Amino acid sequence: MPTAKSSKDAESTPQLEDAATSATESAPDPGPEPVAEPAGPEPGVYEYTHFADCVYPHVPLTCHAATADTPATVYNWPFGPPDDGRWTKTKKKPNQAADNAGPLTSEE
Repeated sequence: MPTAKSSKDAESTPQLEDAATSATESAPDPGPEPVAEPAGPEPGVYEYTHFADCVYPHVPLTCHAATADTPATVYNWPFGPPDDGRWTKTKKKPNQAADNAGPLTSEE
């Protein structure tokens, strides 16, 4: 009878959906996507924007805060500035060399 055949077709459809669902669920989970490591400060010219002077012994570099009489230190960090929040990237011309380097010339 046609009624029995219709009910049989109706039953087979959910079974196919269940099989597809279980195949999807049994696939191995690839896990979370890798998170890129945050890049440190990039090399370039930075201006010292902290309120107090300081010395970085690993360069060595004496950094001066801006005052009414003198501008802040602007330095070209070859490997990026220390990640201490005291430096801001700028397009200004460097006005200081490392303490163990010769003075900046007007050509630099």
